[in-house]
Amino acid sequence: MYKPLVRAGQLLTLGLFSSLLTAAESPRIAIIIDDLGYHLKRGQRAVDLPAAVTLSILPHGPNSQALARRASKRGKEIMLHAPMSNIAGIPLDDGALTSDMNRQQLVAVLRQGLAALPDAIGVNNHMGSLLTQQAAPMHWLMAELSKQQLFFVDSRTSADSLAFDIAQSYSLPSLKRDVFLDNQRDHAFIESQFQQLLRIAKKRGWALGIGHPYPETLAVLEEYLPQLKQQGVEVVTISALLTPQYFVTTEQKFDLYEDLPINDHINQQGHSNSIDSD
Repeated sequence: MYKPLVRAGQLLTLGLFSSLLTAAESPRIAIIIDDLGYHLKRGQRAVDLPAAVTLSILPHGPNSQALARRASKRGKEIMLHAPMSNIAGIPLDDGALTSDMNRQQLVAVLRQGLAALPDAIGVNNHMGSLLTQQAAPMHWLMAELSKQQLFFVDSRTSADSLAFDIAQSYSLPSLKRDVFLDNQRDHAFIESQFQQLLRIAKKRGWALGIGHPYPETLAVLEEYLPQLKQQGVEVVTISALLTPQYFVTTEQKFDLYEDLPINDHINQQGHSNSIDSD
């Protein structure tokens, strides 16, 4: 069972102590599984992955509560996967933060989403290629997350995202995605992206990947995650990367792979959140 390293309000406090320690010699990877809350069986399979993956759950999906309870029982870290406006105008899930909201409206919807997932210790964006480019909503978002002592991960669905930089301006514990594992739902492609994640981690010391509860992605992770210990690679939670030896070097070291794909990551075979029997 994987226990969360810290609760959100303890992230920086723990970091002050851990900064006194020598950084881990083993390269570290963190993996977020997004879009949880619709497919129950796929979601359960994601929760049960044999490593400290972080689970990002949509606020009001039909199976969001059940998956959050399962994740908490297994000691997995939970994030709010906050739907946000996208450039393509793709319909948004319930609980979306949109470009036409004022500050009061945006904060109210965000709080409702967090209330639906009380064990969430951070937030990342679902889609959001439009909203993350807009300064005012990002300031409102980061101010509220700072007030609630939560962290933020920029999924980088837009090359012009302001989210990470604005989070940093609030001294908010924050990261941004290095690799999307499954832009293509193809086993060989996902394996290749997983190896890309490992290469970044071995070069920089750590890396952050995002995947989705697709059968193809889950199959790759179920196969390769148990092998990483033998390769000297450690799978860690997001909060484990938010200690100062990683956090303070974020801006200096993040842009090794700026040619990585940027998009709203919509399932090419249809809307990623449709319910089926899988």
